[in-house]
Amino acid sequence: MDAPITKFEPGLGKTLVCIEYPGRVVNVDKMIYTLGGIRNISTAYCEKNRRLELRFRPDDVFCKPACGDKHQTSAVLLKVKVRRKKTDETVSTKARVVGKVNSVFRFSNLCDFQYLPMHAPPNDPMKMECIYKTLVPEGMTPLSWIQKPAMYFLPPAAFSRMDTVQGYMYRKDAPSEATIPHNIIGRTRRRRSIHAIFVNFDVPEIPRKPRDMALKLLQVKFLEEQHLSVVRKLFEERPVWSKYALLCRTQFSSDQLKYLLPSVAYYFVTGPWRVMWVRFGYDPRKDTSARVYQTLDYRLRQKGGMKTKVKAKRSYTNYLLPYKLTPACQAKVALLNKELPCSEGESSSKPKDPLEMFVESNYVFKPGMVPPSRQMFYQYCDVHVPEIQEMMEKLPLPLPDTKCHERDGWLPSGFADQCREIINNLVVEILKTVGPADESMTSEASTSRKPGGVSESSESEEQDEDEDIDDVGEWEVDLDDLQDESLT
Repeated sequence: MDAPITKFEPGLGKTLVCIEYPGRVVNVDKMIYTLGGIRNISTAYCEKNRRLELRFRPDDVFCKPACGDKHQTSAVLLKVKVRRKKTDETVSTKARVVGKVNSVFRFSNLCDFQYLPMHAPPNDPMKMECIYKTLVPEGMTPLSWIQKPAMYFLPPAAFSRMDTVQGYMYRKDAPSEATIPHNIIGRTRRRRSIHAIFVNFDVPEIPRKPRDMALKLLQVKFLEEQHLSVVRKLFEERPVWSKYALLCRTQFSSDQLKYLLPSVAYYFVTGPWRVMWVRFGYDPRKDTSARVYQTLDYRLRQKGGMKTKVKAKRSYTNYLLPYKLTPACQAKVALLNKELPCSEGESSSKPKDPLEMFVESNYVFKPGMVPPSRQMFYQYCDVHVPEIQEMMEKLPLPLPDTKCHERDGWLPSGFADQCREIINNLVVEILKTVGPADESMTSEASTSRKPGGVSESSESEEQDEDEDIDDVGEWEVDLDDLQDESLT
């Protein structure tokens, strides 16, 4: 039986990170260079689920890295000194604790996905030549280097989404082609439907009530009647809402509203009220007063340094390939939030984190403010600009035989462009006061749309990853069919 430790080792106060390098280390500096340097090692250690990249050819830009996963461990690094005689006889052994190890990077994945810049000459097809120097310039090359001929070399952007050995579960053949979804690209599992009703502008009749499965999901997700009553009360006050506006007014989480909204309203995919939730039984195409709830697609395109002052909703500059992150396959747990928003004049005893609360600027525009992103979907009633509100009041009522336009709704043609220009001028004036702007920096509001009235990112803004467009157009679908398959 080993004797217990009676004293604290000085080295235990130092925390180290272990890297199980898949190779023989002769030069430590070269080993760190293949890992991307100390900076990349620190980034992989500090960021959550970030993998450590190892490039066996660090000077080759086409080298695909082998990634190591970070694991938690409990280990101790020992430094052992052994004194020997010339006859290899051990004289004494001394061990010292260097530090404790809490994290370790292990390269246990496949690393043979490589695409080399090689070419077979016509005179000798069996011999491969390296064409790396003809593809990548070295140093400051003259302009004539671009005009020189080069071999065809186009490596793939990503070899595989996974670099670990996977157990493939073969599926049974479908009984008929009719049950196969139309779009099966990127499907790794059958998408879960929240049984929301998505309609197009040209549907003959709007839905009158929610699906039974949508109401059953409220009980499964532990959402109580008091949560549903709050949302219903807001739709009684105003029949058309955006999701961001409801997030701000209710202070519910996005996951909660994802299941509450299909029980109260349906979703418009196209038309003047696109990306908006409309109360069941209310048809804005037959009510001229619904023009104040129409969608105003405002986009601010900027050049130069001004684009950094207003961020985009999505940024692909910091996109990481899937194999660079450790997959987090943890099941989502429904959170029950029994706290309801306080009424006016009533303060909550527990202060909320302002970063977690949805602010009014996510759906309301006022003079003197800058939109939180370069593309916003406003409702005309939430654009608190006196000039625009005055224009709305002076609009004459449509004639009784007038039909609702698929693009302009109940508003005259060109009205949205005028509103965008007014908002654009207000935003540019505010941005000019933020910092120095170059004369070449210009800004314009874009009115580009897809055919059918859908903006380039209108659907993706409101639809969650787990949401599914059950039907677009004809919304009458059997509930039994929705339990078995989801239509796109």
